[in-house]
Amino acid sequence: MGPALNLLITGVSGIAAHAAHLGFFPAALACLSLAFVSAVLPWVNAEVLVLALPTIAHTRTELVGLVLVATAGQMAGKCIVYYAGRRGGHVSSGRSAALLTRWRARASATPWSPAAFVVLSSIVGIPPFYIMSAVAGALEMHFGMFLAAGTCGRIVRFGTLAFCAQNLIRL
Repeated sequence: MGPALNLLITGVSGIAAHAAHLGFFPAALACLSLAFVSAVLPWVNAEVLVLALPTIAHTRTELVGLVLVATAGQMAGKCIVYYAGRRGGHVSSGRSAALLTRWRARASATPWSPAAFVVLSSIVGIPPFYIMSAVAGALEMHFGMFLAAGTCGRIVRFGTLAFCAQNLIRL
C-alpha cells in the first residue's frame, strides 16, 4: 500500500477506535457521520471506514450493527446526491435535453433496468455509485426504488468487506 493510503486507513481507524473506547453508541455515531461524509464527498473513501470496523467491533453482532449504520450513513448522503441530480436534470434545450429525454423514456419503459444498474454500481462500484446516484436522480428514477436498490447493494458491499477484513484480522 502507498503511504497516503496507509495514512488514510490509520486516520479513519484512529477516529473510529477512539470513539469505540467511549462505547458502541459513540462508535456508531462516528461511523454514521464518516459514512455520510464519504457519500457526499467522493474523495473520502467509505471502504476504508468499513475495513476499519472489525477493529472496533467486539462481537459479530456489533459488526453487523456497524455495517448497517455505515450503510444508513452512505444512503443518507447518496439521497442528497440523488436529489442534486434530480434538480440538475432539468435541461431545457439542446443536445443534452434530447439525450436526457431519450434516457428517461428508456428508464420509464423498463423500470427495473435503472434499479439493476444502481444495485450493480452500489455493489461493484462500476460505474461509480456517486455518479449513478446523480444519474438516477436526473432520470427521475422512483426514489423508493433508488433507495431500496442502493441500500441492498451497499449492505452486500460493506458486509463483504467488513467480514473479510475481520477474518483476515483473525489470521
